[in-house]
Amino acid sequence: MLKTLKGHNGAVRSVSFSPDGQILASASDDRTVILWDLNLENLIKNGCSKIKDYLDNNNTVDRNDRHLCDDRYLYPN
Repeated sequence: MLKTLKGHNGAVRSVSFSPDGQILASASDDRTVILWDLNLENLIKNGCSKIKDYLDNNNTVDRNDRHLCDDRYLYPN
């Protein structure tokens, strides 16, 4: 198993990828459908928006790791 996507409370009965492979739709016995964003750039932006303050302000973070979410490292071009 590569990754477990958590979100449904019931058994997942159906999954389907969008034609471009960027979205995964899952349907569950809990009567929910979840659209999972698989676009790597969006995942990085979302993750960095959640940890950037921690990286910038936690004194236990190594100095070399403080800039992992800076734009110049994420998008060097």
